[in-house]
Amino acid sequence: MKRIGIGTADGQMRIALLEQSRLAEWRTRSESGEPRIGAIYLGKVARVVPGIQSAFLDIGTDEHAFLYVDEAAPPKQRGAEERSISHFVREGETLLVQVIKEATESKAPRLTTQISLQGRLLVYLPPEGNGAGAEPVSLSRKIRDPQKRAELQAVMLGLLADGEGVVVRTEAAEADREQLQQEWMFLRERWQQILLAARGKRTPGPVWQGDDVIESALRDFLSADVAEVVVEDAGLYQETRRLMQALFPESLAKLRWHREREPLFWQWGIREQLMAALHREVPLPGGGNLVIERTEALTVIDVNTGAFQGRGGQQREQAVTLANVEAAREIARQLRLRDIGGIVLIDFINMRESANRERVLQALRTSLADDPVPAAVIGMTPLGLVEVTRKRTGASLAERMTETCSCCAGSGRLLHSAVHFQHLREDLAAVVRTQEAEAALVELSRRLYEKWQSGQAPVEGWPLHLHVLPGEELAGDRYRILYAGRAEEAERLYLTRTKKP
Repeated sequence: MKRIGIGTADGQMRIALLEQSRLAEWRTRSESGEPRIGAIYLGKVARVVPGIQSAFLDIGTDEHAFLYVDEAAPPKQRGAEERSISHFVREGETLLVQVIKEATESKAPRLTTQISLQGRLLVYLPPEGNGAGAEPVSLSRKIRDPQKRAELQAVMLGLLADGEGVVVRTEAAEADREQLQQEWMFLRERWQQILLAARGKRTPGPVWQGDDVIESALRDFLSADVAEVVVEDAGLYQETRRLMQALFPESLAKLRWHREREPLFWQWGIREQLMAALHREVPLPGGGNLVIERTEALTVIDVNTGAFQGRGGQQREQAVTLANVEAAREIARQLRLRDIGGIVLIDFINMRESANRERVLQALRTSLADDPVPAAVIGMTPLGLVEVTRKRTGASLAERMTETCSCCAGSGRLLHSAVHFQHLREDLAAVVRTQEAEAALVELSRRLYEKWQSGQAPVEGWPLHLHVLPGEELAGDRYRILYAGRAEEAERLYLTRTKKP
């Protein structure tokens, strides 16, 4: 059974997808104003660098964004052998561009001039967006019925205006003409609003901030096997209901408002699962484990088997194969949960028989097929390493939840202070649920206390009044709740601890 959970905390939207009570994907989005996937900007070409076939654009943010030649070229010239970035952009020129990869700690956002607007059934390629190629209608390869493909082709050709293009998604095979037309008009109208906003801009900056995070998550997650969509906040519930009525009316009965005192994500055990997803070791049900190591260039995963019966021969081969199949399924889950992109090398336990090796590869392909982010199994190297690529679209879970450690010159990472404060808020909320408490006295480690004193910690939304003390003996990023109860007693204890001798 699958469930979708939606909530907010500290100005951050949080969406969880659970499969059989296990966290499959965790999406967050804060109101930081950082360029995110799908957002459209008016950019000004700051520098053209033919040596790397790229240009850098000012889009009104702190750092310039990156435009590669293939993303600047019209569709018909994409991939041509003789092409130069200088043929398509000039310094000082203004362009309408879309973010296709978010910034990471080491890389700038990546842009394209081939603009598209995502829908549930269709992807709209506007004539001004440089996206429609020689074939204006492109159909998902997963739509295999020749008759259905011909019907969809005819419907969309009847809706297209000159210069427009469309990608027909797999879900469109189950839709009727009216649904396709309704979404087409919705996307076309959205594009006209974007164009109107762009014409009113005189300086580089955002024109459209991209799909609503809830809309995007529902489009990727909501399927027939999703049992419920649970929303925590009343306003958020109404917003989700409005979206589902417009885009997913057949699933509206699955929507539920979480009104219980216990927070939704606390009830679902999300915090513990997220912390586990930051560990390098992942236990497997059969007794083995995965060791996941990330570097700047790639991710390496080592598969270790636990104890198995048998001393060798066919018995060992069978046990190793079963362990590898189990590991393949868990690896696909971890790549999605941790949002790991780029090159991945997997060192499975050695198998002698080619049929068993193919069985493991097929298990990996099948498990990766459920991931909305494109991933491909390239094959096995002569050394027995399996090569996988997964599209990198933005910061990984580790990059979103941790920060570089100042004590070791960046060679290690610490859980982000905002995550610690979020955990403290949840712990205090749990105290309030179990006892009558008006205020609390809390000790924070040196780093967390400095964040609190400098105003880098959230100041609103706490479940009770806080008195905060520095905890010099607290190692790392720890905190400790010393007292929770009556406001007068909390204040008395605070004054006692801060009274100078």
